[in-house]
Amino acid sequence: MRNIHLEAAIWNLFTSIDFFEEAARECERTMNWFGALAVARNVPSFGRNNQIYDRLKEKASAFRRGAALAKLGDYQLIWQVSQTISGDARGFMEQPLHSWMTPAEYREFGDVKLSRLFAYADQIESALNNGLVAGENFLNPDPDCPECGDDDEGFPGGSIVDIYNEKIHQYQEPLFWNLPNPLPEYVVDKSVACRTGEEVPWTGIWYPDTGLEGHSLTFAIKGMPMQPAFRIVKTIEELESENDGAVFGSPVTVAVATTWHPVIPSGRPLDQEAELRAKAGDPCPKAGIWQPMEPGASDRRYEVGEIMGSLGTAYGYTVWRWKTER
Repeated sequence: MRNIHLEAAIWNLFTSIDFFEEAARECERTMNWFGALAVARNVPSFGRNNQIYDRLKEKASAFRRGAALAKLGDYQLIWQVSQTISGDARGFMEQPLHSWMTPAEYREFGDVKLSRLFAYADQIESALNNGLVAGENFLNPDPDCPECGDDDEGFPGGSIVDIYNEKIHQYQEPLFWNLPNPLPEYVVDKSVACRTGEEVPWTGIWYPDTGLEGHSLTFAIKGMPMQPAFRIVKTIEELESENDGAVFGSPVTVAVATTWHPVIPSGRPLDQEAELRAKAGDPCPKAGIWQPMEPGASDRRYEVGEIMGSLGTAYGYTVWRWKTER
């Protein structure tokens, strides 16, 4: 079952100023490793004009400038610099590094150092994509590729959790991707609403009236046109099954206009005991008082095995959270 608190926490991490600044530090760590190794190897071409070293230094500076602008609400530079990292890295690896690096050092540079930098850049790019371009693309489709507006360039469905879990365990030295512990509790603020195409009034994480089943949360930016929601119409598993196991990186999605609401912290830490959940139609797993996640709805008592009720909520289906025994 989807965990809106965890998803919102990861969205907030990937779009935070701290995350952008940590990307700059990761770039600097890679630069310093490369420079120290080149000096140790007495590489003749290493120095002020060294292309790789200077390029990494330039990117670290760009990440820092992008973070500073993001503090002011301008996310363009941090998004743009994140998009360039993969191309730069390909250029790095095409250089004759084998002439002075050992095979182990070459793998360390490409498979660890640059890969860690990708991990930051890729998540920044994906987290900002829809907030910066999807609203405009929905309102004014590209006449040469109108169907491109249906592509979710963010984190389709609940994939942000899968990506976080994959990356956080990928490296021997963990990434600096710490989430609050305990997680903060998040609530959907129904008092604020923004329809697809309208000007976004607040920068942050938003929840679609479509519900999360087959959809995702998103990051929207104040002053930009609000984006559509993206509904998954064919999963990666379905695509691979239909294509003899061919590998697909993303599902097939379709853009739909909807109304969005801010997802904000309640100010309370998430009660792990209360995180026992069940959705409408499921048998009750534990007797007691259950709280519906729809704001303003009343608590209800259920006995073990009793079918959880539906309130027709904005979440797409009613989700109940166990509250207390009596």
